[in-house]
Amino acid sequence: MRVAASSCGRTDADVVSFRKLGEGGSNRTFELTMRDGLQVVAKLPYPSTVPKCYATASEVATIDLVRLYGVPVPKIYDYSTTSQNAVGSEFIIMEKVAGRELRHVWTKETPQQRLRIVEAVVKMESLLFSLKLPASGSVYYKRDLPAHVETADIQGIGGLDGLCIGPEVKLRWWDKERSQLPVDRKPHYDARDVLRAVGEKELAWMLRYAWPRFPSAPLYREVYGLKKVSPTEHIRSLSEYLRISDFLCPKEPRMNRPVLRHPDLQPNNIFVSDSMDILGIIDWQHCAVLPLFLQAFISGGFNNFDDVEPQRLVNPELPANYSQLDPRQQYEARELYRRRQLHCFYLGYTSQLNKDHFDAMQLDHVVTRQRLFHNAGAPWEGDNVTLKADLIRATQLWQGLVQTEDDHVPECPLAYSKDEIERYLQLESQQREADTQFESACRDLGIGTNGWVPSEDYEEAQRMNREFKADALTVAETDTEREELQNHWPWDDHDEDGQD
Repeated sequence: MRVAASSCGRTDADVVSFRKLGEGGSNRTFELTMRDGLQVVAKLPYPSTVPKCYATASEVATIDLVRLYGVPVPKIYDYSTTSQNAVGSEFIIMEKVAGRELRHVWTKETPQQRLRIVEAVVKMESLLFSLKLPASGSVYYKRDLPAHVETADIQGIGGLDGLCIGPEVKLRWWDKERSQLPVDRKPHYDARDVLRAVGEKELAWMLRYAWPRFPSAPLYREVYGLKKVSPTEHIRSLSEYLRISDFLCPKEPRMNRPVLRHPDLQPNNIFVSDSMDILGIIDWQHCAVLPLFLQAFISGGFNNFDDVEPQRLVNPELPANYSQLDPRQQYEARELYRRRQLHCFYLGYTSQLNKDHFDAMQLDHVVTRQRLFHNAGAPWEGDNVTLKADLIRATQLWQGLVQTEDDHVPECPLAYSKDEIERYLQLESQQREADTQFESACRDLGIGTNGWVPSEDYEEAQRMNREFKADALTVAETDTEREELQNHWPWDDHDEDGQD
């Protein structure tokens, strides 16, 4: 408390309230209230959070940078990128953002209020997209980085000195032994180097540390016959990705320029007033600067990509028979209408206020390029299918995917047999069906797909999980089925390295 109070010019005697706000994926947060009403938030990473030093340093620098350009973010009072301090941990002390989380009013807004929120979000993103950044990576103050770390200075930022681009702070670069690998983490000025580096990083880890394991996605285990998966096929896929990565960049220079985006623009990270003005945006940890075409997507809280309807820039409507539907069907229809409306509003405002972003989203096969980049760089957790299926699609789309200055498309260096194509696309279809089943079951249990559940709902979720498992064991027809359910139940604790 003393450190937090001192950071805002108070003493520990001025602290009248101290309480835990919550536990997120990477940090614990605490709220301190001062005698004069000032409230601050202390954010401390878990011991298991990686990379603690870089993540803390980058979040502070990123918040300071975007704040300078008018993005509503909390003021930073103090921080430490080392645990060698009075707190005994890395930390950030910041002002508490006023207002309510958008998620609490997300489903109660009027269309006019939704329009206002989406316009404000798109304007904020247009500010980020307008920043002139020298390279891809993450934002830091140079003073917070070790002297040996290569950086690229950010020029022309009035009021802030020493900002730079340094190593990308996203988890894919630091998970498990990846933090110790001697791989290319320097800022990248060329988009081709960005694409290449993630594949080289993951291949280096695979060759040194990967062992057969069960997939981390619970229902994928059945796709692989409840057997451990060898890393050999994914190693082959990464090598194949590296053969085509240089061909994945668009030819138009503006599509390759470095762009900063918020890493998780969900309603729980947006705070609004009673009049639906945005008062603050939080959680800038793990924020990356990447080429525009890799950042061109609708933010998570505003997209509707799981909708079976085509994504069109037209106003949605409730079904014609809405009044004849039962209450549950009406709720589902309203929810689908709301999601489609947000999606449409976002595209509409982006087309007007952030043209580079809109144009990048319309780029030929942009999703294929993004999927290849993401799935080549993602830490391997026993999935040998997703990247291979993306590579197969790349060969099928090659003539439209590859863009060159002289419009001459070289021959694709990859080729797959008909049997390989059919097998991997069928396995991918099975994995997608497993994802759908798992998400549905998680909704029934009231938990997130990552197993996360609000603390107040934990006991009830545990009870429902026990009942769910008991029912499944009861209807199992053979001892073998019961043994498989017992050993591979999706919501039981399993070794995170996939060994049980």
